[in-house]
Amino acid sequence: MYQLTALFEECSRFLSRTVEVKNCLQVMWLADRHSDQELYTAAKHCAKIHLVQLHQTEEFANLPFCLLLDIIKDGVPCSQNPTVAIESWINHNKVEREEFSSVLRENLKEIGENVHIYLIGKEETRTHSLAVSLHCDEDDAISVSGQNSLCHQITAACKHGPDLYVVGGSIPRRMWKCNMHTMDWERCAPLPRDRLHHTMVSVLSDDVIYSLGGKTLQDTLSNAVIYYTVKDNMWTETSPLDTAVSGSAGVILGGIIYLLGGEENDMDFFTKPSRMIQCFDTVTQKCHIKSYMLPFDGCMHAAVHMDVIFIVAEGDCLVASCNGCIYVFRDKCKKGDANALKFNPATSRLELIQCMFKAVLEVKERKRPQSDPTDVKEAQD
Repeated sequence: MYQLTALFEECSRFLSRTVEVKNCLQVMWLADRHSDQELYTAAKHCAKIHLVQLHQTEEFANLPFCLLLDIIKDGVPCSQNPTVAIESWINHNKVEREEFSSVLRENLKEIGENVHIYLIGKEETRTHSLAVSLHCDEDDAISVSGQNSLCHQITAACKHGPDLYVVGGSIPRRMWKCNMHTMDWERCAPLPRDRLHHTMVSVLSDDVIYSLGGKTLQDTLSNAVIYYTVKDNMWTETSPLDTAVSGSAGVILGGIIYLLGGEENDMDFFTKPSRMIQCFDTVTQKCHIKSYMLPFDGCMHAAVHMDVIFIVAEGDCLVASCNGCIYVFRDKCKKGDANALKFNPATSRLELIQCMFKAVLEVKERKRPQSDPTDVKEAQD
C-alpha cells in the first residue's frame, strides 16, 4: 500500500509539471476524481489561459458543469473570450444545458492582462524588441525583462498563448520557446530556410504561428509565407505574399493577417520604405493588397483593440493592447529611463505612466545542444 501511495504521488507530481493544453481537461477531471488539489490547480490554470484553443475541442464540449464553473469563476484572461467558450459549451447540448447559462454568466470572472516588454538581444546592439500582453493587474504595473543570452541577434518574435517564441541567433533558422510559467527554454523545429527581418504573427484560434516575408541571407526580399503548427512542432509552406516585404508590422484581426509598411523593392531592384497594406487570409490561404496606402512608410508597430488596428510609426517605439487601452513604449526602455503612453480609445484620454522594473526573463548562457543534421554551419555571432 505504501508503494502504491508513493507511486501515485510521483505520478501526480509528474503530471503537474508536464500538464499542457492538449491534456489539461483530462488531467483536471482525473485530479478531481482523486481529490488531488495540487494537480487540479495546475490543470485548471492551464485550461483557463488556453480557453480559446480548448473551447472547440470534444473534451471541452463534454466537460462536466462543475469543472467548467470552477474554471470561469477563478478568473479567465479576457483575451481568452470566456463568453464565447460558455456559449460553445451550452450549444453543444442546448436542451439540457440552457438552464446553466445564467449561473455560468453570473459566476464568470474576467481579468485583464499586465503588459510586459521583452527586450531580446545584447543591451548595446539589441536587434529586436517585442511588446506583448500577459497576466493581469489593475495598477498599470509594467515589467521590463532582462536579457536572454541564449539567443542574441533575434530576427523575429511573437507571443503565442502564454509562451514566447523567438527566431534567430547564430543560426538564423533556429526557433526557441520560453514557457512563461516555468521560465524554461525549449528548442523548436527550425524554419525550412534562413530568414531575417520576417514578421511573426500568432493565430491562437488555429494554434499556429505565421512567418511572413523577410530577407534571405543574400539580402534579397522574400514573399514566402510559412506557418508553424505548435502541437505538431512542424513548419508548412503555403501561398506566398503578393509583394515581397521585410520588417513589416503584423497583426491578426478577424482571421486576416495585416502586414503594414516595412521595406519593399523599387523599380531599380533596390529597396525603399513601404506604405503598402497586404492582407493574408488564414482560412483561404490567399493574399491581396489593399487599394489604399498608409499615410506613412517604413518600419512601424501595430496592435489590435476590439476591431481597430492602432499603428505607431516612430523610431523604436513598441505598442500593445491591454485592459482596453493602447500602451506605447518609447525607445528608452532601460533601467531608470523608461515610461509609456497609455491611450484609452473609449475616452480619447492620453496619459504618461512610469514603468516598473523587474527581471522576468533573465536566462544564463547554457551549453549549446548538438546541432541538427539540417542545421547550416554556425556563423560567428
